Formats: sequence, C-alpha cells, structure tokens
Amino acid sequence: MSELQQKAIRMISDLSDDNISFLIDIINRLIPQSELDGGAVLPEDNAHEKMQAFLRLDAARAEISSYLPADFDPERELAEARLERYGNIG
Repeated sequence: MSELQQKAIRMISDLSDDNISFLIDIINRLIPQSELDGGAVLPEDNAHEKMQAFLRLDAARAEISSYLPADFDPERELAEARLERYGNIG
C-alpha cells in the first residue's frame, strides 16, 4: 500500500459516520457507475454520462462549499501545498 493510500485511510478513519457517508456520495458522483460495476461504456453513452456527472457535481457545489471555511482560498491552499511538498523552487 502506498504512502498516499495510507494517508487516505488515516484521514477516513478519523471521520464521523456522517462525513464518511458524504465522502462516499461524492466519490460515487465523480466515478461513473459503469466503472464501479466494471461494465463497458459505449461511446454514445459516454457523453451523456459525462454531462450527468457534471450536472451532479454542479448541484453538489453548494453542499460541498458548506464544509469549507468561509475564508477558504483554493489558490492559497494550492500554493501552500506546493511549497510544503516541493519547497521553494527557483
């Protein structure tokens, strides 16, 4: 098991059952059902599934945002994560 997988397991094990349920719901929205079932996706169905996934994600945006602090800045978070992982490059 990779270090990243171990970190994910540690993070999930600290969550409440309600938050785990929410996390599973988000994962299900992001991964097409056919991939979860191991079935093949026909090309004509693929565009429809992608649009459905986008619409579900867009509908979930408000709910997802409620879990973030009011002053959440994704660009700042990304910059901090890059600095932490790669250090000051250049």
